[in-house]
Amino acid sequence: MTQTRIRLTRAELHEKVWATPMRTLAKEFGLSDVGLAKVCRKHNIPVPPVGYWRRKETGYKVSRPSLPASKDGQESLDIYVRERLRPEFAALAQEPAPNVVIPSELSHPLVLRSERLLGHGKVNQRGLLISKNGALSHILVSKEQLPRALRILNALLGALEERGQPTSWSKEEGALLTVGIDGEAVRFSLSEVTDSVPHVLTPQEVRSWMAPKHDYKLTGRLQLQLDNLPSYMGPIRRSWSDGKQQRIENCIGDFIIGLRVSAAVIKKHRQEVEERERRWSEERKQEEEERRKAEEHKRKAEFVTELIGNCEEATRLREFVKAIEERTARSDFSDDEKGDIQQVVEWTREYADSLDPLSDLPEAIDEFVRPESKYSWLK
Repeated sequence: MTQTRIRLTRAELHEKVWATPMRTLAKEFGLSDVGLAKVCRKHNIPVPPVGYWRRKETGYKVSRPSLPASKDGQESLDIYVRERLRPEFAALAQEPAPNVVIPSELSHPLVLRSERLLGHGKVNQRGLLISKNGALSHILVSKEQLPRALRILNALLGALEERGQPTSWSKEEGALLTVGIDGEAVRFSLSEVTDSVPHVLTPQEVRSWMAPKHDYKLTGRLQLQLDNLPSYMGPIRRSWSDGKQQRIENCIGDFIIGLRVSAAVIKKHRQEVEERERRWSEERKQEEEERRKAEEHKRKAEFVTELIGNCEEATRLREFVKAIEERTARSDFSDDEKGDIQQVVEWTREYADSLDPLSDLPEAIDEFVRPESKYSWLK
């Protein structure tokens, strides 16, 4: 079970325990009030006596002792808080474990299939049996431990099916054995623990780069393990192993409860991932919409600014035409000169009309509202 370390000075903890009731403060550290009191006694930190907070609330004068010297000279301390299961997982973990009897004969089809594959298999570098096509993901033991491991697996799969939690194992190469629990596929394995020791080089191996770095020793100890638990979901138990007193045969019921907890963890993790991806998708859509709106705002602002500029330019051109006409009317130009001037006037007037958005307002507005009608790549 993982732990979180909280580091404080003695003075900091002394200040806290006299500012906040022990029961309330202890919850902040994930401890009981008794546990926090033990930490204070260990580090020679005085705590409020019984009735202190009641007397303080009712207006009595209460005294607060100063912090005495440390017994060991250390002024800092660590509080280790065990990470706890989420409530929804803890409730499942506390369910009573079923009693599972180990049958003397193998009967489950997937167990018989495993026996057949491993019976014609080979031994890997660690001394563990694998099939001709490679290791089976759900069972990896030595030849000596295979009969026992198969009986355990047979009992486990049978008990799961009695609880409406069937196992499946496709015949496709590389397929994994899974158990379906509450709509989730949970993977597990039964393996033999091996010890490794540094390899002692033989005289023939001294100059060989292919010499092994370790030698492996079979222990005969079996281990049931949950294989597809997601990380960062709290202190979920993942394995059950043979010990000095404990035997895997007596842990099958507990492992079945662990499988159900595992299914709940996998489902919760999947839901959290889906919710996170949904939020990210919504955020990306919102960002894209904001970007699109900003670009459209910029386009319209530039378009209107251009219209204003064209309108002002058209007005200047018409004023220029008017000035030319007035000057021509007051001047004694020849007919040829007046003809040349008139060409300038007519061209300038047409140019002003082509620039002026007010000359064809519906067309200008249509491009503002529906730019795709003019620019096909926007469709």
